[in-house]
Amino acid sequence: MATGDFADEAQYRSVMKETLDRVERAFDDVDPDVAECSVQFGALSIVFPNGSKLILSSQPSVQQLWMAVASKGIAYHFDYDSKAKEWRDDKGQGIEPLAFLRKFLKESSGLEMRF
Repeated sequence: MATGDFADEAQYRSVMKETLDRVERAFDDVDPDVAECSVQFGALSIVFPNGSKLILSSQPSVQQLWMAVASKGIAYHFDYDSKAKEWRDDKGQGIEPLAFLRKFLKESSGLEMRF
C-alpha cells in the first residue's frame, strides 16, 4: 500500500478512530481545569481554560487527518504512511501529529502526555 493510501474507507475510518481514541484516552486523568478533551462527529477537540482550542478532525473525502490551532494560526493536513504506521504532514516537513501535540501541550499547559 502506498503512503497515504488505504485499501478502503473502512480501513481509513479504523485507523482514524484508533488515532483519536489514543489521544482521548490520554486525557482520562487530566484535570478539566487544565485541558478538556472530547470527541464528536469525527473531530477531537482539546479546550483550554483561556478558551483556545486544538482540533484534530477526520477528512474522509481525502483520507487525511487535519489539525488546527486557531489561536496560533496553525493548520496541518496529514497523510497516513502505512509502512511506518503513522501520520505525516502532507507538505513533507516531517511533522507527526502526536509528537506535535505532545510538544504543544507541554508548552501551552505544562501537560506531559503519552499517546
